[in-house]
Amino acid sequence: MLGENKKRILVVAAHPDDEILGCGGTIARFAAEGAEVFTLILGEGATSRYDDRKSANEGEVCSLQGQAIEVNKTLGVKDVFFENFPDNRFDSVDL
Repeated sequence: MLGENKKRILVVAAHPDDEILGCGGTIARFAAEGAEVFTLILGEGATSRYDDRKSANEGEVCSLQGQAIEVNKTLGVKDVFFENFPDNRFDSVDL
């Protein structure tokens, strides 16, 4: 159970590293102050480099996710979630 004054924060980013570049300092500050910080990354971060998403290097996507988890944990993020939407192709996902 969260304490009365405990904050829970969800950071939503389009791609791995957007959360760090956009608000990494704020993430670290809130985590240091005792807030539970979570990150949700919507896109894979690499597949737009290929004409066809299926041609993308799956290892590169996994590596980006691993790096994102590591850096977020360093800042004090409690957990990182991934949706694996097609990178720079969010408009291709049905509602």
